[in-house]
Amino acid sequence: MKLLVLHDKDGRIIAAARRDGDSPVRVRPMADDQAGHRVAEVYVPAEYAHYDLAAVCQRMTVDVKGPFAELKAT
Repeated sequence: MKLLVLHDKDGRIIAAARRDGDSPVRVRPMADDQAGHRVAEVYVPAEYAHYDLAAVCQRMTVDVKGPFAELKAT
């Protein structure tokens, strides 16, 4: 599952939308640069792919320390 996530400077997910073909709705979270928010396109690891979108957002964060954004378990 591929997601477009809005996250804060610490990697906490604020909002997310599916970016794969399974989603009937086309939405795009918008970053508030002044608040330190960023948007990243990330893949959900296979072991978390069976979770729904809300569960992924609650159980994972965006790794902001590497060269590329990726999800990691909290």
